[in-house]
Amino acid sequence: MADRRKHHRIKTQNLISHFSFDEGGALNAQGIGRALDVSQGGILIETPQPIESELLSLMAVDLDGNLFEIKGRLMHSNQSSSGMYLAGIAFVGSDWQVSNFVVKLVKGYKYRKNNLFIRWHTRKQMPGPSMAAQAAISNGFITD
Repeated sequence: MADRRKHHRIKTQNLISHFSFDEGGALNAQGIGRALDVSQGGILIETPQPIESELLSLMAVDLDGNLFEIKGRLMHSNQSSSGMYLAGIAFVGSDWQVSNFVVKLVKGYKYRKNNLFIRWHTRKQMPGPSMAAQAAISNGFITD
């Protein structure tokens, strides 16, 4: 079966806060999940609890520590074999709002992924005791 999606999906692993609203606009649930992929059309997130409300606000943190947000509409939610829930959410907003959200999400993921890779592959042998620990030992504060 061919994939009929309109937009290319980008794999990601970002933490996403989600807020659910009723038809009157009142907050009725909130939680946190992990974005598995994102496109200009929407996002797939994995959550420990099902998302049941159709109207959502999704938030994440950019590289500068600022929150960014997009509105969404729940398209489907299914429980996976692992017991987690997969929620497909369509973005609701202008092209600029959607592009801004997607770019910040992908940039943050790629930055964290690359820095983790660099730290993992360039780490050196664990250093010996710190200077403070060495001073504490030599001054008799710490004994064997």
